[in-house]
Amino acid sequence: MKANRKMKTKKQKKTKIIYYTDELNDDFAGTNIKQKKVDSNFKFINKNIFKRMFAFLIYYVIAVPVIWFYSRCIRHVKYVNRKAVRKLKEPCFLYGNHTAALDAYSPGLICYPKRSKILVSPDTVSIKGIKNIVQMLGALPVPNDASGMKKFVQAVEYYNKKKQIITIYPEAHIWPFFTGVRNFKDTSFAYPVITNSPVCAFFTAYSEPQGFMHKLRRANVTVYVSDPIYPDTTLPRKEAQKKLRDEVYTFMKDCSEKYSTHKVIEYKHISEKPENAESDKISPDDFE
Repeated sequence: MKANRKMKTKKQKKTKIIYYTDELNDDFAGTNIKQKKVDSNFKFINKNIFKRMFAFLIYYVIAVPVIWFYSRCIRHVKYVNRKAVRKLKEPCFLYGNHTAALDAYSPGLICYPKRSKILVSPDTVSIKGIKNIVQMLGALPVPNDASGMKKFVQAVEYYNKKKQIITIYPEAHIWPFFTGVRNFKDTSFAYPVITNSPVCAFFTAYSEPQGFMHKLRRANVTVYVSDPIYPDTTLPRKEAQKKLRDEVYTFMKDCSEKYSTHKVIEYKHISEKPENAESDKISPDDFE
């Protein structure tokens, strides 16, 4: 019996292997939510004074304390160099890697006491009953209809002028526990160039738990924050946004190589897949 238990424990701790085909577009969130149309009719900016007051209360009285408790007391997430964002007098844009369904809580703790808007998939505002709540908590959906882009960009500029920090996950899709950095486009880096705002990158790294903590959690989580990176105003817009993208990517890549050393899930390109092999399945536990 004891031998069987040991074998079972080892099997449970075995690194999962996931095979992907396209690092830009493959998504392992597995939500399968039917998206609602986010177009020019969507209300990206809320100016109703009562709704704004209610949003303020929900964010600071309920959301932030719950997020802090879950992050620090349950998941024991550590944050390195949060002061880089807090010291900024002007609003900034945050760019982070996307490795957990609950990545949405990191910006709130990085930015506190400032508020953060988070660019999200239309999935986030397509769940019946929580659309208004997630928007009050900072969700700003990227349109899935071209007609909504003008109002969306106006909303980004509006919240930037209101000195709210705007968070973007340029990888776009969730790869749970991914320790590397996926390639991403420079499209979303147009916003800090247009508004002439600084950028701070953050990277969620996974390291192996030591001692008794090895039995309590699958990985230690540490979030590293970069110093501010400013747009190069001497360059044309396209070149300036590419330069910002490259600087953010370099920071993330360095953090990945130095600090993200524990693979709970290993991702391999489909070309490396042995004959008859199958990807392991992503489970709800992979979205802690």
